[in-house]
Amino acid sequence: MAEDQSGSIAGGESFLSAGVAIGGLYSREEIRLLLCVLAQRLKQPLTAAVAEQVFSQEGLANYFEYHAALQELLACGQLTCTARDGELLLALPEEFAHAVRELAKELPRRACDRALQAAEELHRQSRRTRGTHISAYPTDDGGCYMTFHQGNKDDRLMSVTVYLPDRDHAERVRAKFLEDPGRLFAAVIRALDG
Repeated sequence: MAEDQSGSIAGGESFLSAGVAIGGLYSREEIRLLLCVLAQRLKQPLTAAVAEQVFSQEGLANYFEYHAALQELLACGQLTCTARDGELLLALPEEFAHAVRELAKELPRRACDRALQAAEELHRQSRRTRGTHISAYPTDDGGCYMTFHQGNKDDRLMSVTVYLPDRDHAERVRAKFLEDPGRLFAAVIRALDG
């Protein structure tokens, strides 16, 4: 899209508001605060990947404003970032916990609730799909073989391969499988075990 002299994208939208849904946050202060709230209130550690996904999927902030806010928090030590098991974990240092609890009252409740619900759902989905891999192999007729694997790369517990006639069907099956991967493997074992 073309940008005019005022910093607006053709059609009147500012590049700093691009991607922000109704009820999203435009103030970098609010974005920083919501990041701190997520790090504080989630029952499990907040990964950098989940935080970014929450903000982008829910349209809670502009991509560039989100990243600038995150970098500011890390630079001043209001959030810490540590690597564990190949993931970057964001944490709120204890000395900021009280201030975040008090300031969080100023955030739009709907944005805060949406962020927390989305983060919790992403964590649930991550737990459900841990150790699960999907491979797709296209066929000459436009279909594909899709293989669902359970277990890690070195120790596969089970693999199930199915033929799917087209890409749309394959995407629907993939999405349904990811809702609850254990369901497929449990059904196969029940069918084989009698």
